[in-house]
Formats: sequence, structure tokens, C-alpha cells
Amino acid sequence: MASAESTQVSVVVGGVAAAAPRSKAWEWEGCVVSAVQAATADEAWALLSDFLAFHRWHPRVAACRLASGTPRAPGCVRYCEGTPDGDGAPPDWAHETLLEHDPGRRFFRYEMNDNNMGFGRFFATFRVVPDDAAGCELRWEFECEPVRGTPREALAARLQAGLDGMAARVRDYVLAARAGAVVAGGLEAADELKLGNSIAV
Repeated sequence: MASAESTQVSVVVGGVAAAAPRSKAWEWEGCVVSAVQAATADEAWALLSDFLAFHRWHPRVAACRLASGTPRAPGCVRYCEGTPDGDGAPPDWAHETLLEHDPGRRFFRYEMNDNNMGFGRFFATFRVVPDDAAGCELRWEFECEPVRGTPREALAARLQAGLDGMAARVRDYVLAARAGAVVAGGLEAADELKLGNSIAV
């Protein structure tokens, strides 16, 4: 079992850097990647950069809203909830704090706080990276403590499935927009692409 060596990472809140814990060594680390051939990095980032719009793109997230702080600013907390699965169990949910948001490098980093899915300490970075002239890659990096009752491979597989769903939605949205089928400035088309019923990431 790897030991975690603590360090600090700065969270900029209102122009002031606040210390937030981060580890140099984690028991679980990984990265899942999904290509979006139809969208440039700028097009994909324009759709995915909003920390409070996760539910519009992730196929297992039914709701995502501001819980506290200034919208889209480091330090704000979002509440994400999955859709009930019909067996009477409560939906998955999590509070997540935005730690860093860098439009120039097309990434944001966040920490999962309270949740009902068995997660302890969990940090993730979401990136949009240019692939070639006609496409881009979505990357979801994670570092966390082991999740109760879930093998590491299962966590990575669920993250991959969610990211693949996001990539498909971005592709479909961009292609529809280019064909003139999406109302300018509207994201309603993405809401119609809902799949699955659980965050479970």
C-alpha cells in the first residue's frame, strides 16, 4: 500500500490563494481518454468548460447546480446527482469543489467532498487537448484513495464510459450545430441525449 506524502496546492478564490491539500503519492491514479474527431479543442472546451453544466454532457448525471460560492470561480461547490434507478434506492450524489480553472490551457481541477458512493479523498482534472486539425481528446485524470467496494479497474471503466458518453454528445452537438440544427446559444439538444441513471464514477 503506497503512503501519501502531503503537500499543498493553491486555490485562487477572489484573487487570493488559499491552501488546499494535495498528495504526491496516491494508492489509485489514472487517466481515461476519449477522442472527439468532429470537434476542435476550442469547440469542445466551449461546451465542457462550465463546471456547473456537467449534467448537460455526462450521460449519468441528472442534475448539477451551484451549492455554494461564486459560480464557475475556484472555491465554488457544485452538487451533482444521478437519476434514480427505479429500485427505490436514493440516487448517487456528490458535492465537488472547483480548485482550478484555466481556459488558456483548457482544463479544470476539482475535489470530491461529501458523497454517498463510497469515495474518500478524490481529486480529478478534466482536460480538452488538441488531437489534430480536425479533432481533440477529452482527458479525465484522477487520484484518490481506494473506493469502498469497488476495484480500481471498475472505477476506471466507469470513468471511461462516462467520458465516452460525453465525447459522443459533444460530437453530435457540434455536427448538428454545423448543419444548422441546433439553435444558436442553446444547449437543449444535449439534454435530449440523456442515457443511464447513475453517476457512479
